[in-house]
This record gives sequence, C-alpha cells and structure tokens, in this order.
Amino acid sequence: MKWMKRTIDNIPIFPKLVITFLIIMMPLFTLSLVFNELGKQEVKSQISNSITMNIHYYFMSLEKELERIIRTQQEFINDENLMQLSNSLSIMSDYQRTKAINDLKSRLTALKDSSIYIKDISVYVDSLNGTISTSNAEDTPSTKEEAEEIFKATYTSGIPITFWQDRLYLNLTYPNNVMNQGKSPQFIQNIELSMEALTNALSAFPQDGGAILFNDNWFIANNKYLEPLTAIQNKLAEPMQQSDTFTKQLEVGKAKYMVIYEKSMFLQASLLFYFPENVIVGQLKTYGTWFWLLVISSFVIVILFSYGIYLLIYRPLQTLIRRFRSVEGGNFNAVLTSIRGDEFGFIFNRFERTVVSLRTLIDELYVQKIRLQQSELKQLQMQITPHFLYNSFFILHRLIKNDDNQMAELVSKNLGDYFHYITRNGLEEVPFEHEVNHVRSYVEIQNIRFSNRIVVDFEPLPEVFRGVMIPRLILQPLVENAYEHGLGDIVMEGKLQIRFAMDADRLYFSVEDNGGGITEERMDEMVRKLNSEDEGETTGLINIQRRLKLKYGERGGLEMMHGALGGLLVRIYIPYDEENNDVSNINR
Repeated sequence: MKWMKRTIDNIPIFPKLVITFLIIMMPLFTLSLVFNELGKQEVKSQISNSITMNIHYYFMSLEKELERIIRTQQEFINDENLMQLSNSLSIMSDYQRTKAINDLKSRLTALKDSSIYIKDISVYVDSLNGTISTSNAEDTPSTKEEAEEIFKATYTSGIPITFWQDRLYLNLTYPNNVMNQGKSPQFIQNIELSMEALTNALSAFPQDGGAILFNDNWFIANNKYLEPLTAIQNKLAEPMQQSDTFTKQLEVGKAKYMVIYEKSMFLQASLLFYFPENVIVGQLKTYGTWFWLLVISSFVIVILFSYGIYLLIYRPLQTLIRRFRSVEGGNFNAVLTSIRGDEFGFIFNRFERTVVSLRTLIDELYVQKIRLQQSELKQLQMQITPHFLYNSFFILHRLIKNDDNQMAELVSKNLGDYFHYITRNGLEEVPFEHEVNHVRSYVEIQNIRFSNRIVVDFEPLPEVFRGVMIPRLILQPLVENAYEHGLGDIVMEGKLQIRFAMDADRLYFSVEDNGGGITEERMDEMVRKLNSEDEGETTGLINIQRRLKLKYGERGGLEMMHGALGGLLVRIYIPYDEENNDVSNINR
C-alpha cells in the first residue's frame, strides 16, 4: 500500500485532475446507464401491457356486440309480423300483408343501423316464397336454395358465425330442426357481417402492427406485416392449443416480434396481434445512442477542463506553496510580492497580511474564544430555569386554591426534587441518567396539570445512555415545548412519546406529540432559525440548538419534523464514542 501511495503522490497534477474527474463521473455514468436500461424495460412492459389491454378491450367489445346482435336476432322468433307472414298469410288481406312486410323491414333496418358490423339482413319466408331484405343488392341471397345453403354451412363452418362464399353470416332458422326431417322451415333469417367494418376495426388499433381474426374456416386480416404471419402461426400452433390467452416474444428471421393472442369461446374465433419489437424500443435505442454520445463528450470536456485548471492554478500554486513552506519553517518575515490582479493576487496579499497578524492574534483569539463559549454556555443555562419555575408555581398555586392538598403535596415533592437538581452543584455537564430523572420529575408535575387529558409513554433509559455526559437542562425544554405548544389545546386523548435511540456514532433523545402540529411554512421558518447563526432569541428550542452547537459543533444539534402521531417530532442528537464513554463511566 505504501508503494501505491508513493506512486499516486508522484503522478503530476494534470493526470490526477483527469483521473479524479473520471472517478467522480463514472458512478453517474453507470447509474445513468442502469436507469436507461431499467427505463427501457419498464417502458416495454408498460407499452406491452397497454397494447394487451387494448386488444382485450377490442375483442370483448366485438364479442359483446355480436352477442347483442344474436340476442336481438333470436327475438325475431316472436315477432308478430313475421309470425303472421309465416302462418297466416292465406287469411291476410293485401293491405295487412303489405303492412306486415313493411313493419318487418323497418325493424330489420333498425337492427342493421344499430351496429356498424351489420352489412345486410335478409329473411326468407317460406309462405311468401321470397325474401325480405334491408338491401336490394343483387348479391343478397333471395332464393330458398341460397338461404338453405347458408343454414347448412352453419354445420360445416361453425357457430355462431357462419362462413359461406367468402362472407360471414349469423343464421337463424325456425324451426331449427325441420330440415333434418325433410320439411321446409317457416323462415330463415341471415345477418351478413361487414367484412370491411371488421377489417377497419383491426386496422384501428393505436399500435402499428398486424392483426388477424380467424378460426379453422375463415380469417380477416388488416393487411399489415403479412410476410411473417405464416411463420408466427406455425410457431404458435402448440401454445394456441394449450392456452386461450398469452403474450409472447418471437424471433422470426432476424427480427423480434411481440405477439398477443386471445381466444373467444363464444365466437369460436381467435384474435392474433403482432408487431415488431423495434416499434417499442426504436426510440429508446435512439436515446441510448445519445447517451453514449453524451458520455464521450463528457470525457472530452473533462480532459479539456482538467487541462485548463492545470494551466490556471499550477504556477500560482507553486509560488504559494513555497511561501507556505517558508512560514512552516518559522519564517514570518519573508515577503511574497505579487502584481497579479486576479483571485490569486488577492490571496497572496491577504496571505501576507495574515502572516503579519498571525503571531499577535493567535494567543489572544484562542483564549478569547474559549472564554466567550464558557460565558455563553452559562448564560444560556440560566435562561432555561425561570421558564419552568413559572409554570410549576402556577400549578401549585391552582392546586392550593382548589384545596387539592394531596396533589399540591405531590407537586411540591417533585418541585423540591427539581430545586435539588438545579442547585446542588455548579457543574455544566451531568450524566444522561440524572438529566432523564429530572425530566421524569417535570413530567410528573405536568401529569397533574393536565390530569387525564394526556397519556405519556416514557421509554426506559437504555443502559448505554446512563453514563454519557451532556449539558445540564438540555432535555427538559423539549418536553416542555410539547406540553405548551403541541398539547396545550388538547381536550382529551393527548399522547406524548419520549424515546431513546442510537446508531453507530450518535445518541438520540426524541419527544413526539399528537397535537395539531405546525404548517410547512412555520416548519421552514423554525428550521431556518435553528440553522441561523445570527444573534437574537436564545430561549426554547433555539436555546437548545445553540448550546448543542457550542458544545459539540456539527456533531450535535436539534432536529424538527412531522411525527407519525400527527403532531411534531423534536429530537436532539449528540456524538457517541464508546471508548470515551467507558472512560467517563470510570471517572463518574
């Protein structure tokens, strides 16, 4: 390890700058690459799920629509006009027959207009020996033979959708079994489905891809990506037999495809939707290209920036280092002359002024700072005591006035313990255990004050805390703040939790209430005051913060946050050194 350190120390500044910047940036590049890949996978998953839901929604909508059409078609069995034309034609007048035909045609037209998937509806009535249709097109089946052929095709091409002469029909024959008995049915109704509407629906998916609606006898495709269709169907032959719905990734040739399959048991048909995976990740790959361009550009910028810093700071630093070494050797008289007008010139001039003043100021400033801290610590401690006494004497006054002598005796007992604690010696620091006992006395007094309005959960003091030395009267103001500001307006079911915690190098004392808490604006204001170094108010939580900072520096302090109980959580933290703590226990 020593030879490695010497090797690093011998590297010139410019390579060090480059290496340092690269080391700093590598984690960022790595995280960016990981996030890019994770984002790519997440986007693929989200898009795939979205497409799957769209396909399912379309298929369910088509199934529900055809089910509605079939249900409406079956209601024609009870149609009065159709029954009259089928059974009572011989006794109907010309007017009645014409009216029945027109009414029936109107109802058929209404059914046709109710769905874009219906191209035409025709009813062959045996008694009429003719067809009533919503269309006058020449290709409409108009003879008994044609109607019967569509009915027979139902047994060969499946139900409920019948395939006949490259067309799709919904067939209704009444009665259904008479043709098997060699008789003629009363009527045969055929609803021709619109191939164009079905094809347009397959083409209307928000995702660009190939789609096919099919069964063993017929299929409808949107005429997109037809080239890989056969290969995809061959590879999915076994999965389609085993499952009614799935989403898979397939590789056809050199291209990868996302395939979504769903089967309808009601329609006896399946929907297959497939699209190239590049449709999803194509744009993401573009982002990846830009990412690597950014990485390369960053490396170039790092090298140029490092070289610029090297030129700007190397020579002035060499001059300043020589002067530092001179001062380090005890030479306060040598002068570092400079005619520079930049920041280094300012540093050189200020450095010389500092060297001149250093010898006379070092002792004076050091001693003055120590005395100032000691004086301020004592002053801040004295500010805490009266605030608690005012509240305690007020409680005692109220109890005596109400002739509650038993409670007054308990308050005076705890108040006596309080006086005994603060007046028995002039130590600035006490063991954590003594300070916690003092807090318990305070809580006992407040329990009498607030009666049954507040429940206190006071956690037992952990053993590791007991001997740790802390400033006096540093814990009680936190509890007092919770009573006065957090729980002062609580009428019932108030809660106060006092907790202890620790981590590797800190000890925590926290106080949490279920009061109304404070707004975000007020929280920001309090945090700003706690972190401010301006002189001003030195009572309450700001008092605690200043005392902790004077005692421990940045290793100690006070924190405020919103608590889990709904109120305010305030806690202090102090540094914890197990080895030093053991020594303090021995001294105590």
